[in-house]
Amino acid sequence: MLKLVNFAGFQLLWWLLILGQSQYVWLALALIATHIALCSAVLKELLVIVSIGVIGAVVDGVLTLFGVYIFTPSPQILLIPLWLVCLWMAFAATLRHSLSYLRHKYWLAALLGAMGGPASYLAGMKFDAVQFGPDVFIVTAILAGIWACLMPLLFYISNEIDARLGAATIITAKNDKG
Repeated sequence: MLKLVNFAGFQLLWWLLILGQSQYVWLALALIATHIALCSAVLKELLVIVSIGVIGAVVDGVLTLFGVYIFTPSPQILLIPLWLVCLWMAFAATLRHSLSYLRHKYWLAALLGAMGGPASYLAGMKFDAVQFGPDVFIVTAILAGIWACLMPLLFYISNEIDARLGAATIITAKNDKG
């Protein structure tokens, strides 16, 4: 049941942040903070969310710098809007929970990343959250390659945080019957 709540929470934040963008940053931050506070391994969860948030912001920042993404209005402080950083943190909150079935399946994570990453950005484009500089097919190919590499890396980082901070406290199919 907790995995379902985690998944539904991410979906809710995805829609709110894509459709409302900066309008819902406060809600996203409040829900992410609540998620962290309710985790049994608060420090691990916090480190995963912050680490992945930073990595995502850097990757999307570089893509923005090279003109792959265009945000209107142009972000004032970061290369990407704060709502997108929040979306990265919300995604990170799924790695140890609703997406935990991928944590040691790097090839499957790469395959799903190559499909799901571009699909998320294409949907964001359709809802006017982001524009693409190059042709949509070029951006899709770029994103497929990036996300095929990124997903296994994100799980590796999450696994390393678990290993370095002691026994993993992760919701798995064995201890989550819902």
